[in-house]
Amino acid sequence: MPTIADLEQTIDTRYTQLEQLLDLTTQQESAIEQGHMNELMRVLGEKQRLIEQFVAMSDQFKRDYDAFASPPKVSDEHRAKNQAGDQMHRELLTRETACQEQLTVNRSDIAEQLTRGEGARRAAAGYGKSAAPPRPQGGGLDLSSDA
Repeated sequence: MPTIADLEQTIDTRYTQLEQLLDLTTQQESAIEQGHMNELMRVLGEKQRLIEQFVAMSDQFKRDYDAFASPPKVSDEHRAKNQAGDQMHRELLTRETACQEQLTVNRSDIAEQLTRGEGARRAAAGYGKSAAPPRPQGGGLDLSSDA
């Protein structure tokens, strides 16, 4: 059976994890803004591991909380920290949604640029073919008179 101290420790751990996730989200936003995809992949990998730990800790917290016959009496400090953690979690979800939307916009912009670039390449190739002087057919004799 979990104790109040166990619940308070879980609240502390979840709060720390949320702080780390928000820090990684700031790094993620910066990488997206600057177009640094390698950095973004590194941050997302680290973030994924931490999210998995956070989910496991949240599940453990719920199981421990539900094990009490009546609502457990955690300290006011931990109650406030848990509420702050809930707010941090909502902020994290909001910022994550914004990051996904920005990546979608960036992807669309890149696709548009590639399409324009392909059109320009085709136009240049077509222009190059039409601007080339016709190649002489036959022996290429000069029939002009120098007299």
